[in-house]
Amino acid sequence: MTVTIIHQSLNYSNATSDGNDFGRDWYVKRFMHIFYGVLAGIATLGNLLVCIIILTRKNGKMMKSSLNLLILSMAFMDCMTGIMMFVVPSFVIPAADYTYPRHIISGTVFCRIFASQYAIFYFGFGSVITITAIAIERWIAIAKPYVYRHFITVKRTKRFLAYLWILNIAIPLDIVFQIDYDIHRQPPCKWNSFVRKPPGIYFFVVLEIVRLYIPFVIILSCYIDITRRVIISSQATMVIKPQGNGLLHSLPLRRATNTATARRKVTIMVAVSAFAFFVCWLPNETYFTLYALNAISYNINIIRITKTLILASSCLSPFIYAATNDEYRQGIWSLIKYCKSPQKLTPPSIASARNTITPVETKNTFF
Repeated sequence: MTVTIIHQSLNYSNATSDGNDFGRDWYVKRFMHIFYGVLAGIATLGNLLVCIIILTRKNGKMMKSSLNLLILSMAFMDCMTGIMMFVVPSFVIPAADYTYPRHIISGTVFCRIFASQYAIFYFGFGSVITITAIAIERWIAIAKPYVYRHFITVKRTKRFLAYLWILNIAIPLDIVFQIDYDIHRQPPCKWNSFVRKPPGIYFFVVLEIVRLYIPFVIILSCYIDITRRVIISSQATMVIKPQGNGLLHSLPLRRATNTATARRKVTIMVAVSAFAFFVCWLPNETYFTLYALNAISYNINIIRITKTLILASSCLSPFIYAATNDEYRQGIWSLIKYCKSPQKLTPPSIASARNTITPVETKNTFF
């Protein structure tokens, strides 16, 4: 992702008298707006590339893989995070320069959905859940390969993603209660203290545990066990030798070795992406959880760092896919070449390069 995203407790506009989210330094404020614009552009274009590759290469056959469907959903969420950074005040567009609705109803809706950053967190926490689902999918593929064939199907994955996009509406619900609309103020969206006193603090802590810390424990547990199993499997493969000189003895072993290698590469790709995502998220989430509990004081410098990290998380996955997986790298490169010279190259949808995950690879690689 993620995927894409700042924590709802970045309501530090109340901490400055002029509503400046970045402190009183004019140059720092302008630099941060420009930098957020760069991050938003990278997140939008990079994840859009991933979506196009999965949707078009080999006439959409990549869509027949459950893992690719999960990656597609996460890439779309991270892409939308980049778009929302252009729409939500205080990111690319300064809050003081933004044009707000003047009607009480439309203004309240805008403040609670957009100015509160709910729209950004909808996609952000959706990426968290998707990364968790990918970790579980990878664990089943390696730990329970025969169960994977029958349980992890494209139909079930599509159903899961439909439920995710609907139920995720409630995951960042506490955010909409943290801001009020005041037509007499500029900007008119004013943060309140909902999450710093009961019952708001209890609501926030419960949701924070459910939407971040429990997924983090699940992901960490899955990849630790995957690492253990891959090491044991690698050691066992080195010991086993084909008996006899016949081709029938060597082909099954070679096929099993190739399958394990391909499975390991894809698992490494998504594991690195999950690790990078949580490295960007945990500092911000932990800081503002402690801040909401009045355990630490407000610090603008910490906010600048953690805010930038969490927004950068939506940009990382495309680079990780290209760096750790040959097939995604080939797909991105062929798409870039096609965009440069469309009249000379075969469209990506019918390109001869292999998919990252084709139906045959899905059958042999991910269980």
